Parts: sequence; C-alpha cells; structure tokens
Amino acid sequence: MRIAIPHWQGRVSPVFDTAGNILLIDVENGQEQRREERKLTRTDPPARAAEVRNLGAGVLICGGISVQFEAALVSSAVEVIGFVCGPVEEVLAAYLNGRLATRTYSMPGAHRQRRCMGGRRYAMPGGFGMGAGRGPGGGRCRRHGGAAGGLGGPFTAGQAGYCVCLNCGEELPHTTGQPCHQIACPKCGLKMTREQSQERR
Repeated sequence: MRIAIPHWQGRVSPVFDTAGNILLIDVENGQEQRREERKLTRTDPPARAAEVRNLGAGVLICGGISVQFEAALVSSAVEVIGFVCGPVEEVLAAYLNGRLATRTYSMPGAHRQRRCMGGRRYAMPGGFGMGAGRGPGGGRCRRHGGAAGGLGGPFTAGQAGYCVCLNCGEELPHTTGQPCHQIACPKCGLKMTREQSQERR
C-alpha cells in the first residue's frame, strides 16, 4: 500500500488543492518500507487526482480539501482521509497504529463538518470522511433521497453560517453575498471556507 501525505514545513499541508509537495510512503504489514518526495504540478481537480493516482497512491491523508478535488480522487480509486492536521511523522504513526480518527489530528472545526458525495453523507472526525461510503457516520443524505443528515460543511451554500479558516480555526459570521473563499483569515491570512450554522454544536 502506498500512502500519500501533502506536506509543508514538516506538517500536513493545510489545503490539498494548492499543495506543492507530497510524501509517498510504501507500507507492508503495517510497517514502513520506503518513502520518497515528489512535486505536485497539476492544479485542476481531474488532473491533480490523476497525478496522485499515477504516483501509485491508494490512500491520501490531507488537510482541507474541496468537494471537487475529493470527488476526483474518489473517482480515481484513491481513499481520502481529509481535514487532518499535525506533524507528518506523528500523523503517519497515528494512521499506522489506527489512532488517526481522533480529534487530536482533526483540523479545528472539522468534527462538525458533514459532506455529501455521490449519495453518501461523510462525517469528519470523529470520524473522518473515508471515501466511497467508508467513513463513520455515513448514510443517505436528504439531497439524494435519504433520511439522514442533510448537506452542510464548509463547502456548501446557504444564507446563514460561518466562514472558517481550516488552518487556524478562526471563525467569522458569514455575510450574505460575500463568498467565504474571497475572505482572508484575519489571523493567518489564508482564504476561508464555509461552515453551515446547522452543523455547529
């Protein structure tokens, strides 16, 4: 199995969509066998998903990831474990030891997010969206005719809610007519994303 982890300064990259470096780790019987560094050069979802898949990755552990990129990866048969943060070595060890799906490695606010893809509702930790309906808390969403959940999370539209920074966790009330992705976080400067008020706890 080959695991891919986009990284920046020794930590999981806060946003997969724009990450430039990726660490590839080959694992057999739960033990690391080898690793290599590669560059990510493609920027549109299908091409970047193909790039990751062509590197031989079967599992992607990443930080924030938009719906379009996640859908492209899942369609390319790459399992996505998103909204993870922390030092790369700690995150890798947690994954190999079955401890990754805890709030210790969850991006701020990620435990409140829900994402609907292909008729499935994905729960972030706890637990993480695991791709292809493998994440805990999965179920049919209201948009696709099921009873569970409903849409939410930072990438959905709506009138209310909050703009959230996936890097530092800063939250600002959403202003109708001003997309969150056009707002820079006042703390760290990264672009913010959307969180629905109904998902807050």
